[in-house]
Amino acid sequence: MPYLHLSLSPAPGTDPSLRDLAATLTELTAEHLAKVPALTAVRIELVPATHWFIGARPLAADTLASYQLQIQVTAGTNTAAQISAYLAAVHTAMGVVLGRLHPTSYIVVQQVPADAWGYGGQSQAQRKAAAALA
Repeated sequence: MPYLHLSLSPAPGTDPSLRDLAATLTELTAEHLAKVPALTAVRIELVPATHWFIGARPLAADTLASYQLQIQVTAGTNTAAQISAYLAAVHTAMGVVLGRLHPTSYIVVQQVPADAWGYGGQSQAQRKAAAALA
C-alpha cells in the first residue's frame, strides 16, 4: 500500500501526461517493490521552473527538468537491492518522460513502521494480525 508524491518541473516544451506518469510509477512500484497496483496511490504536483531551485539557482535558468519522488512503504517489506533497482528504474523512466534531467533530482523511499500508518481506518500492523488469524 504505497503512497507516492511526485513533484516535477518538466523541461521547457514538454507536456507530460500525468495519467501516464501515474501508470508508469504504479507499474515500476509493482515490478521492483512488489506492491499491489490497486493499493498504490499517486499524487502529482507540477511546480513551475521559476519556483524550483537547485543550489539557489532557479531551474528556469537551465533547460532541464527535475523531479522529487517521495514514496512511503511499510518498513521491512523491501530489501536494499529492491530499493536500489527501483531508484534506477524510476530515474530512467523520468528521463524518458520529462526529457533532459537535472542531475539533482531526488527519490526518497520512506519506510514507515506498520503500526504508524494504514488505509481504510486500519494500520498495516492490524491488517497483518488479522490475516494471521484467518
